[in-house]
Amino acid sequence: MDIEPEVLAVIQRAKRVTILTGAGVSAESGVATFRSYKEETKESLWSQYDPQKMASIHGFLENPNRVWQWYQWRRSELKNKSPNDAHKAIAKWQQSNDQNVTLITQNVDGLHQAGGSKEIIELHGNIWRNHCLQCREDYKGDVDGVETVIDCPECGGQIRPSVVWFGEALPEHAWRDAESASYSCDLFLSVGTSSQVYPAAGLAALAKSQGATVVEINPEPTEGLVVDYTIPVVASQFFGGLS
Repeated sequence: MDIEPEVLAVIQRAKRVTILTGAGVSAESGVATFRSYKEETKESLWSQYDPQKMASIHGFLENPNRVWQWYQWRRSELKNKSPNDAHKAIAKWQQSNDQNVTLITQNVDGLHQAGGSKEIIELHGNIWRNHCLQCREDYKGDVDGVETVIDCPECGGQIRPSVVWFGEALPEHAWRDAESASYSCDLFLSVGTSSQVYPAAGLAALAKSQGATVVEINPEPTEGLVVDYTIPVVASQFFGGLS
């Protein structure tokens, strides 16, 4: 696609760029979003379960093994997914010396890392990591093929995936870094995510309040005063237009 000259000029003159990515970026790699979950998992036994309940502390406490097995299934599905052109283009942009590019993601699938990005602020954690529910210590053991909840070797508590569940606060350090990157940038790109879903949507507003230009790349544009430019395409199309 051809990017409007005005938008292209804004991107090219930016010195500090902050990119926020959401589920739309991973969807291009075939990763099911919560919105598409029912349709994309209808052949699986897990289609009968509400993903919002499975991805919650209440669901885990109610049935730890079931939730653990759901995440093990999700991990097995993700093993077959590969980074797409958007992941790779963002990594390449980060590696350039012309601009300071900070990547913030709401995705937990690790595809940005697989695409070559080295420094990533993960707002919602990472599905490939685990920690203890009680003492919070990271669990380094191999969980491949493990179908029941593991006891923490440190305190005996239950090991859980290191993702942010519904109802939980975002990691303090990740949120602090995300706010700092948004506060100090002169260009903020919201990619594959609505600019109205909080708290992440607050980052675009923060950037805007400090004079940054906010560009939204999303097939479903957001109506509001925060966004300066809306580009209604999928992420790979947009980043393909930059190369």
